[in-house]
Amino acid sequence: MVSGSRRHLVKLGAIAISAALLTGCSTGSDSAGGDKNIRMLVNITPVLTKQFYKDLVAGYVASHPGVKVTIEAPTGRGIEDTLKQQLAAGSPPDILAGGQNTALAGQMEPLPDEQWVKDAPFAEASELDGKVWMAGTGVQLQSLVFYNKAAFAKAGVTGTPKTVDEFTAALRKLKGAGYTPLQTGGEWTTGAQALMMANPNVMNTEPQWYAKRNKGSVTFAGSNYAKYLGVYQSWIKDGLVPKDANGIKYQDMINNFTAGKSATMVMGNWLVASLAEAKPGIDAGVFPVPTFDGSTPPQAANPAMPYSVLKSSRHADAAIDLVKYLVSDKKAITKALSVEGNFRTGYSYEASPLTKDIVKLLDEAGGKTVAIGPGLGDNSSPAGFPAEFNTQVQSMYLGTTADQVAGAMDKWWAANAPK
Repeated sequence: MVSGSRRHLVKLGAIAISAALLTGCSTGSDSAGGDKNIRMLVNITPVLTKQFYKDLVAGYVASHPGVKVTIEAPTGRGIEDTLKQQLAAGSPPDILAGGQNTALAGQMEPLPDEQWVKDAPFAEASELDGKVWMAGTGVQLQSLVFYNKAAFAKAGVTGTPKTVDEFTAALRKLKGAGYTPLQTGGEWTTGAQALMMANPNVMNTEPQWYAKRNKGSVTFAGSNYAKYLGVYQSWIKDGLVPKDANGIKYQDMINNFTAGKSATMVMGNWLVASLAEAKPGIDAGVFPVPTFDGSTPPQAANPAMPYSVLKSSRHADAAIDLVKYLVSDKKAITKALSVEGNFRTGYSYEASPLTKDIVKLLDEAGGKTVAIGPGLGDNSSPAGFPAEFNTQVQSMYLGTTADQVAGAMDKWWAANAPK
């Protein structure tokens, strides 16, 4: 086990391994006898299954007679898309588990000014107009390059790349050795991986880049986003990523990597759990996404397993009480942290060697983190940014150029930036 201290967002320090929508009224579906049925719309992944969430809330349900918790998986393209559909239908959930876009804040009930909220990771950074609308369970890192050690050895790649040019050279060697150099895929992963690689190279010098883009003082075309998109375009052209990436599902990406078919895969620290479960699996290592100048990058990070309560909830008090349990009960927190390998000061669990290596990477970066995906608080992107970026990056596999993507993103942002 490893322990340490936490600082929010910009500098976390040595972290402990620890354990737009439309408005509507929830119709609910309370059981007979007046029991409260709290509906949770949750983010589903290979490890965050419906059964996992059922087990996670079991302790709360057992100690609160008359309370039932229904776990709901997304029916649309994801959490936000499903929530939009449910709001339009007048049947939203009580709790949102996993949505982070600041644009959702207007739909959420402000959390109470209590210590359990203040103690939640990134609570201060997530504030809007002095109100906290989301409480996270832990800290999640999202700009890691996992690699197959055997593939690197076979291809003659000694050491881990520190610059983007070194990474490209390594990918070419790996292709020559018969591997898919960089495992990419479709669904949500195309744009997400691109952001995981680009954001540490953009926000290492402009930590508030999203906020500045909202004001029009920076652009995609004039930033390291465009530069990274240019590199990505060259990877597509040179066959360093699968040409059929858009049709590859997330689980198939993991399967390809753990089967030894692909040599590297960019993903968040939650991949550790999938690697540990894979049979027979591979001997995997990890290094931070390379930078253009070879400097040590900050980690793109966000709240792990965040929860918020909808204003339309018929059981807002009970829903907030459940969120309190999920982010402050020691057993619940430890269970949630350990399943994905996330972090929170003061909570420990038996960590794998790979997770310990990830902690070392964060320590080497001085604990510095930058925004990923939607962003947080004032440094947030407009609603729909990750989805739009994903669409644009996927279009590069069909012939769209990096310059065209950067231009399209600037046009989209200008049309969708908060007024």
